[in-house]
Amino acid sequence: MSNSVVVALDAMGGDHGPGVVVSGAVRFFKESPKKLKNDVKVILVGNQDTIARLLSLNNGQKYPIEIQHASQVITMDDHPAESLKKKPDSSMMVMAGLQRKGIANAMVSPGNTGAMMASSMFALGRIKGITRPTLASTIPTIGNPTILLDVGANVGCRPQLLYKFAFMGSIYSKLVFGVDKPKVSLLNVGSEPSKGPADIKEVYRLLSKAPLNFGGNIEGNGILMGDADVVVCDGYTGNVLVKFIESIAAMVGGTLYLEMKKQWTSRMGYLFMRPSFNKLWKKFDAAEYGGAPLLGLNGVSIVAHGSASALAIRNAIAAACDFRRSGAVEAISEKMAELLEEEKAVE
Repeated sequence: MSNSVVVALDAMGGDHGPGVVVSGAVRFFKESPKKLKNDVKVILVGNQDTIARLLSLNNGQKYPIEIQHASQVITMDDHPAESLKKKPDSSMMVMAGLQRKGIANAMVSPGNTGAMMASSMFALGRIKGITRPTLASTIPTIGNPTILLDVGANVGCRPQLLYKFAFMGSIYSKLVFGVDKPKVSLLNVGSEPSKGPADIKEVYRLLSKAPLNFGGNIEGNGILMGDADVVVCDGYTGNVLVKFIESIAAMVGGTLYLEMKKQWTSRMGYLFMRPSFNKLWKKFDAAEYGGAPLLGLNGVSIVAHGSASALAIRNAIAAACDFRRSGAVEAISEKMAELLEEEKAVE
């Protein structure tokens, strides 16, 4: 596989407008290590005049950044499926089209998640054996980061779908994060196999026989302790959980600030502890993890947070590059083909 990566970036998506997205693209080339940004090109998709002006303000003309005009924008309030039909020249649809035509081989958007999933499925298609792609988020723990999936792409999931999510998460953890034998766990209300609703018990049964490093059920209090490398759950539960985790840093930081205001000794203590606190904030900062990939597609699609900062956009581009170069798409496709053969043999 070529090491070259062309990232199509939705400049019009997100809560903060194109200024933040363009700034993030420029920061990727200014701040990233040479090994990561080497042989990378970014195509900013959106209103050509607006992007050109912002690119000039950020002194971005010297970097391998191109502009692709799109006359429409899919907003956060637009219905995902309807918006694809009503806004065929939206920045998101044009971006997806670039990957479909082979002009780009990865795409990133901080826009409407549902529309991003729909446009990605339309442009790239699903890997054979996958009925629905999964959104895989990286969350901080005491040890190495943990992959949590699904975090919002699928509200309800049948056991067979969660079973396949486990394989995709394991492959992603191994190839992108370098975990040799990722420990895969199933999110449940208890660690015992008998706990949980019928569908979760069935997933447990399937995973207990699977060629995976299955660690059994995991409760919510074990995730941040780093008890698993990959945690599988449905999108409703995962979305609630990941947003709760994102709030922890703000809560801890706010509490510390209020305590320091009370007495000068606390402020003095903070000065000595500031390097450690900075590392802690960085660990829990969602911007450091960039975005969440949609696993199960014939291509690379990264969903960034709607409130993504320039730092988050920079890291989302980096995540797209790492994912593309890892060969995870090809590895997932091979594994799903194996599972399909196994299903046929059982029939």
